[in-house]
Amino acid sequence: MLSLLKMPDWSAASLRCVLGCFSAVFLLGITVEAGSNEWPFYPPRSLPPPEVKNERRVRNEIDSFLLNTLEANGLSFAPETGRRTLVRRLYFDLIGLPPTPEQIEAFLKDDQPQAYERLVDALLEDERYGERWAKFWLDLARYADTAGYEGDPDLPHAWRYRDYVIDSLNRDKPYDQFIREQIAGDEFKEIMGAGELPLPEPEHVVAMTFLRLAPFTEPRGDETRHEMLSEMTSTVGSVFLGLTVGCAKCHDHKYDGISTRDFYRMKAFFNTVQLMPPERGDAYQIGGSLPASFYREGEAEWAEAKRVEIRSGLESFEALKTRLRVRAEAQKRSESDADSDEKEGEKLDLHAWIMDPENDSITSEERQRYEYLSHQAAFASQHLKRLEPRAMSLRHSFGPPYEPGVPVSRVMIRGEYDKPGEEVLAGFPSCITGHQEPADIRLDPFKRWPTRSRRMALAEWIASAKNPMTARVMVNRLWMHHFGQGIVATPSDFGKLSGGPSHPELLDWLARKFVEEKWSVKAMHRIMLNSSAYRQSSTEFDRRGLDLDADNRWLGRFSPRRLEAEAIRDSVLFVSGRLNPEMYGLPIFPALPDGIEERVKYSKSKWATDTGPESRKRSIYIYQQRTLTMPFMQNFDSLVCEDTVPKRQKSVTPLQSLAMYNGRLVNEEAGHFAKRLIDEAPSDSTSRLDLAFQLALGRLPSPEERSSLEGVSTSAEGLNRLARILFNTSEFIYVD
Repeated sequence: MLSLLKMPDWSAASLRCVLGCFSAVFLLGITVEAGSNEWPFYPPRSLPPPEVKNERRVRNEIDSFLLNTLEANGLSFAPETGRRTLVRRLYFDLIGLPPTPEQIEAFLKDDQPQAYERLVDALLEDERYGERWAKFWLDLARYADTAGYEGDPDLPHAWRYRDYVIDSLNRDKPYDQFIREQIAGDEFKEIMGAGELPLPEPEHVVAMTFLRLAPFTEPRGDETRHEMLSEMTSTVGSVFLGLTVGCAKCHDHKYDGISTRDFYRMKAFFNTVQLMPPERGDAYQIGGSLPASFYREGEAEWAEAKRVEIRSGLESFEALKTRLRVRAEAQKRSESDADSDEKEGEKLDLHAWIMDPENDSITSEERQRYEYLSHQAAFASQHLKRLEPRAMSLRHSFGPPYEPGVPVSRVMIRGEYDKPGEEVLAGFPSCITGHQEPADIRLDPFKRWPTRSRRMALAEWIASAKNPMTARVMVNRLWMHHFGQGIVATPSDFGKLSGGPSHPELLDWLARKFVEEKWSVKAMHRIMLNSSAYRQSSTEFDRRGLDLDADNRWLGRFSPRRLEAEAIRDSVLFVSGRLNPEMYGLPIFPALPDGIEERVKYSKSKWATDTGPESRKRSIYIYQQRTLTMPFMQNFDSLVCEDTVPKRQKSVTPLQSLAMYNGRLVNEEAGHFAKRLIDEAPSDSTSRLDLAFQLALGRLPSPEERSSLEGVSTSAEGLNRLARILFNTSEFIYVD
């Protein structure tokens, strides 16, 4: 401190920065040690929002920080966008679906001062919010329903983790608890006596699926375990800490202060992880599951009803086969009597007999019924297995005398599993703590379970208000999805290659606010969405900003964006009136083009194609097969995860136009959209045209559009063409 006082010419801003660092350290109770006073490793600073000239545009502290930068460069916020644009922006942002014409009109007519804020609150309480925002987390968690590699085996219980994330977001589970459940759900209950080991809550067992979601190939002993635990370490580091700790697996990080020793110290927290042995008959040996009762209200009853439905379908199939077999055998005997050359005892191929289009002994209805039930029967055992109350989870080893104790952790030279180096103890990254002291792992008083509490020690440290990374990383992720890019452009890498934050003081303020709000994700949504910055126009703004800030890092305007693949598919179904609103449950299998599910496989197909209402649920429920991505989704940059995906690519390709114009989904739903227009606006062509625009684009047609399309809406065929036109506008898949 004395050396600071001796330095000349400190500016007021510099002094505020230094004093802010010291106040943050004091308030958070963190000792800033060597190596932890550089970005991003110092504690979030407590800095007051700066003063700005244009105070009337300040709705909350976010605006002060952003306007301060804009005004310093001779710019300001763009004007507030129109209410019709704003309501559409909010609906897509929070629930991933367009507002209905009635919802738009209700907002436009609400002249109360807090109309916008009330709409934000209502959408955050809408259960569709969880379906929308869970997908962003599932991308981070490298979620899939199959294990990848050759064979791409099914992960029958992975879907329960997807539902866990949706439910957690809808309940606004505190983010620090969300972290602890996924890293150490089996270590929540403290053991104070000598009794038996307590069972974890079923929800916590499901939560730990997070650690099991990496691609997995057939086991190769120590090598596979080394790779598995290393992947857990890398994923936890990038997802929760925003650090590419996995780069230090083989050598010291080339850019950030993460040593190889630090990587293996962090990996040591996972070294007592225990996977369940594979089930008998599992040719891929990917590991078993753990019991996890259905815990949400009504979920157990839903699962039992599903089991009954599947078994009933199997019984119907067997009954139909019996009836048709009797008929087929009678026909065979009749033909055999008439043909002396018929070979005695020739085996009947019932399936070929039923599917023979020349066979007039069976009706088309019977043939269709058989085809449908046989398809369902082929996947019945797969679905029944998914409905077992289990989770693709893990636990800690029970330790001696039941299972091995805590293994010695070592640095693996060059990252090779069979090249052990120096011994290390579990500890946190020294770039954050400033030291390499071992972590304090709290054991039970009798030390009966020495293998327990290791992951909880890591989880508690990550989820602590004192950790300088955790809150920053999460609020930056939320900011990215609301504003199009993060304050730190690389949301899972806050290191030197990130280029640093565009607004470091704002990021620190948001991080501290997140902790003050008891880690409420919805509270942070409200703060961001209620700002003037979020309400800006994307079309009317100071054009000098295009030269001074081409990438809009200063946020002097709202950046229009293309909807994600999930929101596009869901919107097509929503506008056609056929979106199935049922939440949660088993994966769905929409029809794929040209039967590719039968060609893209290494073993028996897992894609249980369904064309009924179940297949029209929201896109988050689509089966995530690592060797097979739905072409429509892939065209719009939604890939099944192999690794954690912090942000998706944003491509513009001809395939996207072709998918919207020629694709099966859009063409099929265009017909239903046309039928909806006839049903809901039967009186005249003008009202149908108006309704079509309101449903698809949230507005009425312009005079020019009305003039050019007035003849189209007079017939069912014309309405079908109109539906395709609207689905294929940029306005349908972009949000201003």
